[in-house]
Amino acid sequence: MTRPGLDGNPLDLTAGWFNDLFDAIGIDAEVKGLTAKAIGTGQIGENVRFVFDYARKGEGAPATLVGKFPSGSEASLATAAMLGHYKREVMFYRTFPKVAGKITPAALYTDYDEATNRFALIMEDMAPSEQGDQLRGCSVADAERALASAAILHAAYWQDETLDGHAWLQGTSTAPPPALSPEQVAGLWLGFKERYKAQLTADVIEVGDAYAAALPAWGEARQGPFALTHNDFRLDNMLFGKAGAPKPLAVVDWQTVGKGAPANDVAYFIGAGLTREHRPKHEQALLRYYHARLIEAGVTSYSFDDLYTDYRWNSFYGMSVAFGAAMLVKQTERGDEMFLTMLRRHAAQVRDNDGLALIT
Repeated sequence: MTRPGLDGNPLDLTAGWFNDLFDAIGIDAEVKGLTAKAIGTGQIGENVRFVFDYARKGEGAPATLVGKFPSGSEASLATAAMLGHYKREVMFYRTFPKVAGKITPAALYTDYDEATNRFALIMEDMAPSEQGDQLRGCSVADAERALASAAILHAAYWQDETLDGHAWLQGTSTAPPPALSPEQVAGLWLGFKERYKAQLTADVIEVGDAYAAALPAWGEARQGPFALTHNDFRLDNMLFGKAGAPKPLAVVDWQTVGKGAPANDVAYFIGAGLTREHRPKHEQALLRYYHARLIEAGVTSYSFDDLYTDYRWNSFYGMSVAFGAAMLVKQTERGDEMFLTMLRRHAAQVRDNDGLALIT
């Protein structure tokens, strides 16, 4: 087998390549033709849907598959290499069966080349699932689906010391230091503030400035429980199942997976996923919903009060994702709108929950 995404353009993959793949993984089928079409608006990776025409289609042969490959943007490629995104996503699917395939698409094929930082991920197609929309926000029902998946993710490796055995996983004791120091992240805020100054209000700038000043100590100042965390747990990385979809929800884009604070994923999702109008009305109920799902999954040593304090603390994290990504990946019109929307929502989340009192 050639190595798609490593040896050539994934849009040029042939029927023969997929026949070799199906032979290797035990799917009884013969592909006689296929179409390949780019889908999605990924900032770091490119996605392709493959639709198959079969000469012979045995049981279990997929009508379609989706592949994920390196970005076509040089800026995004450089960012992915610096931050280890591609290797981390491939290794996640290979390493964590309690999560991968359960709240994610099932992966049929993974590949990564250390020398070139090229990768490929061939997954089940979640169609007719619908991708979440970061700009539009989501309903309470969809937020509950997302938080139920977060509880599955976090409970699976709650306080699990074996996470430290994976040097490629962010935040472990064996992982290299982060590619960006807290001071460098704070510098990205200064660049973001200058680039988008006409679109930032004083209240948002105040929260951003306070967070940037606190960053050198922020990450280590509060020690709560740890688990396997997604770290980009937001609507654009979620596929919500409709009638006929294979899963009620599939979480994708595991390039930032790590060992971290479970409340980080929760604060990030609620802060960015609900609109400024709706979040305050439903925030506490959603936190209690997530907490109840954790208890159902066997996590009984984490009080709701501790969760809420961790939630307040980690509500700042979404701001660094918004301004950091905006300055590190290719700039697009939708990207600008999305990152500014996220930043404003997280600044409001910090203020509504008196988060500034924790760092000033």
